[in-house]
Amino acid sequence: MFYSTLEQDIIHSDPVATPFSFHYGEDVLVGRCLFKEGLSVYCPNKGTKAFHYSRQQKLKDCYIQVDGVTVYICSLVVSQLQEIGTEYVYRLKIKSILPAEKEKLLHLYEKKSVDPEACSAS
Repeated sequence: MFYSTLEQDIIHSDPVATPFSFHYGEDVLVGRCLFKEGLSVYCPNKGTKAFHYSRQQKLKDCYIQVDGVTVYICSLVVSQLQEIGTEYVYRLKIKSILPAEKEKLLHLYEKKSVDPEACSAS
């Protein structure tokens, strides 16, 4: 693990592996897993040892797209950077999200949690 997680930024829900895209400004990153309170995305600088985001960096006005559904997120914080195999993965914790968007995210999370194809991808 490269960035350790601060106590207040720990994500407690189980990861649900599902493909999605994460959009922040000009960045479009490949998603890895959804959580009830966040998400994980692949670091785009594979193999370069250059990291895209810094620890505790706040990302504002982001959105994800999962199966044609867009979920807008007001702000996230970079809580962790992990090395998983040969990939670097950022774990991002939601700091602010509108109630209607949170409902959409939780619906996607629950749907993917019971989808056997999504679970086999982890």
